[in-house]
Amino acid sequence: MNRFISTLLLPLVLAGCFKVEPTAIVPAQRVYSVDEFLAQPDLRKKINAICSNDPGRLGQDSNCINVRRADRIAAAGTLAGMPRFVP
Repeated sequence: MNRFISTLLLPLVLAGCFKVEPTAIVPAQRVYSVDEFLAQPDLRKKINAICSNDPGRLGQDSNCINVRRADRIAAAGTLAGMPRFVP
């Protein structure tokens, strides 16, 4: 019984020993709003490239979420999001 409890507690104790750094995009010094990304297409393109390069680690970053939303708004009414049909 003691061995069972110790095998359950060991991972919990070890998990507290490591410091997990929050993920953040290095070039961005702050969190940009969707409106700021819409007003600055160059910045939107740069941050979007960084987010697309590592979506597993940066997918939930605030700037990545905002840049995806700004891309959807900017592409609304265009053919950018439409699938390509080849006859």
